Amino acid sequence: LLLPPHCSDMSEELVSVVSDEDVLDFVEDETDEGGKVTDDDKVADVLSKHMPHNASDPTVADSLIASQMAKLSVADREKAYMDVHGIPLDDDQETPELIQECLMLLQNEIDLLPDKKAYVIATRLDPRYVQDRDFRLAFLRCEKFDCQKAALRIIRHFQMKLDLFGEDKLAMDITQDDLDAEDMHALYSSAGRFLNAYDSGGRIINFLIGVPKVYTTDAVLRRAFYNIMVAFRDNPEVQRRGAVSICWGVGDVKGSSGDNADLNWKLPRLNEGSPMRISALHMCYTDEVWKDRIAVMRAGLSKQIQVRVRVHYGTVQECLVELRGHGVDPACIPINEQGEISDHLEYGRGLEQQRKHERLYFPLRRTIGTPSAQDVLLGKGTPFQIHPGNKNLRKMVSDRFKEYDKAPKGAKKAVAREIVGTIKSNGGLFLKQDGNKWVPASDDVSVMKVSAAFRTLRLKSGTK
Repeated sequence: LLLPPHCSDMSEELVSVVSDEDVLDFVEDETDEGGKVTDDDKVADVLSKHMPHNASDPTVADSLIASQMAKLSVADREKAYMDVHGIPLDDDQETPELIQECLMLLQNEIDLLPDKKAYVIATRLDPRYVQDRDFRLAFLRCEKFDCQKAALRIIRHFQMKLDLFGEDKLAMDITQDDLDAEDMHALYSSAGRFLNAYDSGGRIINFLIGVPKVYTTDAVLRRAFYNIMVAFRDNPEVQRRGAVSICWGVGDVKGSSGDNADLNWKLPRLNEGSPMRISALHMCYTDEVWKDRIAVMRAGLSKQIQVRVRVHYGTVQECLVELRGHGVDPACIPINEQGEISDHLEYGRGLEQQRKHERLYFPLRRTIGTPSAQDVLLGKGTPFQIHPGNKNLRKMVSDRFKEYDKAPKGAKKAVAREIVGTIKSNGGLFLKQDGNKWVPASDDVSVMKVSAAFRTLRLKSGTK
């Protein structure tokens, strides 16, 4: 019952097809038989691990999972079965006393880890951020208060953050303003996100689907890092229950987001440095060409997740039926009968609201990767004038032109400041370009921009 459908009859005959040497080359165990972290695995940089030469061989992947299953105790096997089928377990033993004890032990475990360069840098930049109680508690809940494993996740988290975003972003929460143009395109493509939906076990659903564009590996990893932290950062219940991931491959893999072996190998490993516990992973595909890509993704998974993987192959409707049998309501999956994304516009609007929230409640960035639709761009020429935020500014100026025009000199500036305040309260900024980045303008410069827009309108209208 615990094996993928296409290998449910896997036996000694199938396992013997692949040698033990091939299985070991495919992926290394991360813990010893007692479930504790071994010395060889106390490394922060998991994204640089090489992809085995046979990672794309589905037979090797099947054999590896059978091997992992054989090592499970009866209790662990039953737990994996219930996780995969969305059967809720009342195993939450969290108490104030346990939290306090584990927070103290966690720092001891972090201190014992030898490879924590990024963690040390982040601590030097902002020790309050690194030692924040709620931040650390998210990782403890992910590992069900196993302090040793939680400590390893934390140092891997900061190493991944350093690799993906750079040192200056280590000690701050990542927002959409930290993403560059390709990152944002990948984010708004709807190809990877958390749904506002849960399985029958109360786990949030993480949905990934192939889209007809090949993004760079780092762009998708940054998108995934951002999505995970938004979903888990401030939600204790989600932290406790974990997530169910659904990877959906449909149509031609060539020229799609699934046509990137490096990404297929690294994306699953990103989870090892996040506060997300994957309770089950469903890989659905409707075309045989996705099989080797899915095998690579399975190769990148940790041992604990490998035994919680189910692979579903068939039509869109057949895959949805399989998901229903594993505790996922097909109605919450945002695809149409052809397996295409059905809520792209709605999802984009939700991201825009999230960005507005970040602008209002997170510290303002010194530089912005990509302007939002609410931003006003300072500059001349068509690209600036057609930007949605600039169009909105011209409308606001037009609506208040008579008031501004009749006002005395001192009151004119007050009208301009009110418009600046309205734009900022809606999550917008006034930005000036600096190379490939954008820099927020001061309030005085922003007021001057609005005043210039009023003067331009006066000239066009012929008002003296």
